[in-house]
Amino acid sequence: MSFYSILRAEYKLVYSEMIRRRSALIAMILYPYLFAGFTLFFGYTMGSAEIFSRRIGVDPVIFMITASYTVMSVLASVDDVLWRPLSDTFIGTLPYIIASPVSRLKLYLAIPIPRLTALIVMGFTSIIPVYTAYYGLEGLLSGLVVMGLITLGCLTMITLAMVIAGLVHTIGESWRVLNIVRPLVMILLGAYYPRIYMPLIGYVLSSLIPSSHIVEVIHNMLRGELSNFYILIALAIALAVLYAPGGNKSILYWEKKKVREGVKTD
Repeated sequence: MSFYSILRAEYKLVYSEMIRRRSALIAMILYPYLFAGFTLFFGYTMGSAEIFSRRIGVDPVIFMITASYTVMSVLASVDDVLWRPLSDTFIGTLPYIIASPVSRLKLYLAIPIPRLTALIVMGFTSIIPVYTAYYGLEGLLSGLVVMGLITLGCLTMITLAMVIAGLVHTIGESWRVLNIVRPLVMILLGAYYPRIYMPLIGYVLSSLIPSSHIVEVIHNMLRGELSNFYILIALAIALAVLYAPGGNKSILYWEKKKVREGVKTD
């Protein structure tokens, strides 16, 4: 089966659900503002915007709306991969997927793209309006570049998510473990707390996450710094490629484990 056929099927699956649940579309529009507003509210109660701008080098409103949109986009893409094995198990489609000859790498590469497409469109309701209000036409162009970088960051996370999904579901009690992995990824991504301020162990772990390099590119760009721009992007892509074989083997190993277990009736 071609990648296009798989992707087309995923689009039908995701968008039929989105059309049925219109509240999810509204939530996607509101979430970046809610996250940013919540963080800014508590931030202003404990410190001033001037101190934040002096230390981070970016206006707090721009920083937080960018961080909120980044985290929402990356986690939504990662969640689709991490939770799909459980979803297929619960709804009874897993045996058909295991029996199919479709490439697991193609399948899991296609899974997050439909939701990611919707999130890109939603960027025009969050990133673009705020950037344009603050910086005018230059902000519009910067917003488009940031959205492109975030899209790349989401795509580079797919293979790492495959590695994690295969390992976690193989170990068992996967839903408990995933609820721990998700917030760890959110922190180590560096969107809210730049990794340059993390302790050494946090910085090292963050560097193993492909999209964290893209987040650093965005932070540098917002500060007007373009140093290491291409190096950081190359690192993110290289990590994504390196994780691909392990991700594919991880998923296949979990599927073989499910075949060995057989059908459980208890």
